[in-house]
Amino acid sequence: MGNIEKRTEEEGTKEVKAEEVEMNQRMTERVRWIDTQTYWYLMQLLNLSTDEAEKKFPWDAGILREVFEGALTVLEKHGYKVCAPYICMPEIGRQYRCTLSECGCESCSCQDEFMEKERLLSNIEDTAAMNGLKIMDGDSDSIIVRNSKADMDFEIHVSQLAG
Repeated sequence: MGNIEKRTEEEGTKEVKAEEVEMNQRMTERVRWIDTQTYWYLMQLLNLSTDEAEKKFPWDAGILREVFEGALTVLEKHGYKVCAPYICMPEIGRQYRCTLSECGCESCSCQDEFMEKERLLSNIEDTAAMNGLKIMDGDSDSIIVRNSKADMDFEIHVSQLAG
């Protein structure tokens, strides 16, 4: 079994339980920097000094995320790509760090290792579950699913091709 997921027995069926994936230091610093700059921008719009902002406009991560998401929408509409690190936390499947194929950036200054395989496996697990297949087992490279109607098990294997 891979170190990304842990399997547990619940009500006679196996369910995928993902270990918590964390952002690395550079990803965390980028998110913190974006939040700080967004807060500063909002302070300027409200014409507040630092002291006034502490009293009249306390830090609210929800507001900061909303402003950031709005800015992303505008920038993407005009063809800009923004590095906005995150951890994907699907309801089922594996957790993984954002990948270049999702954000559309050409390169990343925040990550040393991309979790593209985990992203693919998570999407496959989600799709299999939505289509009535049971996730029976798996490891860092594969998933075993059961088609109960046909009483058959299948292994889905993901590996990177050379080149």
